[in-house]
Amino acid sequence: MSRTSLRPTHRRALRGTAAAAALSATLLLAACGGSSDAGSTGSSSDSAASSGSSSSGEPFKVVVLSDGAANDQSWSNSVADGLNEIDPSLDVESDFVGPLTTADEYQQQGSSYASNGFDMILITNGGQTSAAVQIAEQFPDVTVCQGPISPTEDDLASFPSNFCAWNLKQQDGTFLAGVVAGLVTQTDVIGSVAGGEFPAVVRQPEGFILGARCVNPDVTIDIQYTGSFSDVGAAQAAAQTEIAGGADVLLSAVDSAVRGLYAAAEGAPRPTFVIPSYFDSYEQAPETVLTSVLYNLNGITADLIAKGAQGELGDADGGDEQYFNYDYANLNVGELADFHGNAAITPEIEAKLAEIEGKLRDGTITVPGEDGADMPLSENGAGSTIDPASIGC
Repeated sequence: MSRTSLRPTHRRALRGTAAAAALSATLLLAACGGSSDAGSTGSSSDSAASSGSSSSGEPFKVVVLSDGAANDQSWSNSVADGLNEIDPSLDVESDFVGPLTTADEYQQQGSSYASNGFDMILITNGGQTSAAVQIAEQFPDVTVCQGPISPTEDDLASFPSNFCAWNLKQQDGTFLAGVVAGLVTQTDVIGSVAGGEFPAVVRQPEGFILGARCVNPDVTIDIQYTGSFSDVGAAQAAAQTEIAGGADVLLSAVDSAVRGLYAAAEGAPRPTFVIPSYFDSYEQAPETVLTSVLYNLNGITADLIAKGAQGELGDADGGDEQYFNYDYANLNVGELADFHGNAAITPEIEAKLAEIEGKLRDGTITVPGEDGADMPLSENGAGSTIDPASIGC
C-alpha cells in the first residue's frame, strides 16, 4: 500500500498514576523511530503478569499503531477515539502513533515501545501481519494484536503465542449501504474507490454491490483500487472515472482520501452521492454524503485493550485466546449513520431498508464471509457473481 505521509503523530490518553515525565521519555524515543536489530531478541522491562498489569504494580501500557492520523475523520480517528472509551476502572496508559506507511515503520515504532516497557502493541492495519508477527517474535513478553485479518486454523497455529488477531465483519455494513445505493441510483451504476487490494478491503465493495443487487437486479459496479488510503488526487481521479461511466452512488473504502470522492461528486454532471466508511462524515460534505458505514472501531479498540489489561490475550499476559471476531451481534459492527433528512431517501426506501436490515439481523439474510468454497467476498467479482436469492434476498 502506498501512503503519502511518513511523519508519525501522537495522541496520548492517560489513566492511572504513572508519571507523565517517564512516559514522555518513552514517547520521545518512539517518535524518533528507534530501529531494532532484527537479529536480536528484546523483552519488555516489566513483563505483563497474569492479571494484565505489570508485576511492579505499574499501569498496563498499550500503544496503537495505525495508518492514519488520530484526527483524519476516518478509520484512524475512530480507532483513536476508542482510547477515551477504555474502562476507567482499569489502570491503563495508552498512546497512538500514526500515520505509518511501511512495514519498517511499524516494526520500528512497535519495537521502540516494546523495548521501553509497553505491555501491548495494537496494530490497526490489515496489511501489516508480517510486521506484527516479527515484533511478537522479537518481544515474547509483549502482547501484539493486529487486524483486521481472517486467519485460518493453520495461521493461528503458526503465530507466536503472544500474538493475537482481530477481525470485524465489515461486509454486513457495506451490504446495507449497497441496499441504499441500489434503491437510490438513477443510472443503475454504482462505484467504489478503495485503497489497498487485500481481503479486509476487497470484501467492502464486494459486499456493497451484493447489497445493491439484493434490491435491484439491474445494478452494476465499477471498483477502482488506487493503492493509497490518503492520496486525495488519486481517489478523485478514480471517482471521476466511475462517474463518467454512469455511477451516481460511490462507496468510499479509503481514509482521508475520501475528500477526493466529495470533489468528484460535487463536480458530477448528475446528482451523485458518496457513502464514506469508518467515521460519521456528514459534516465534511453535507450535500454529497448520503450516509456513512460505521464499524464501531472505537468500541473494538477499547475492548481489545481491556482484554489485554485483564490478561485475556495470548499467553504473554496469562490468557489463551488468539482470535477475536467482531460483528453486529457482539459489538454493533456495520451500522449506517443518519441520513440527515436527505431527500433522496424516501419513506419507501427507508421502509425497504428496514425490512432488509431486519432480515440481516435475524439471520434470514446471511452475507458471505471471506472464505469457503462458494466465492468468498474477499475475491474480486464475488459480489457481482453470487446469486442474491442464495443468501436470503
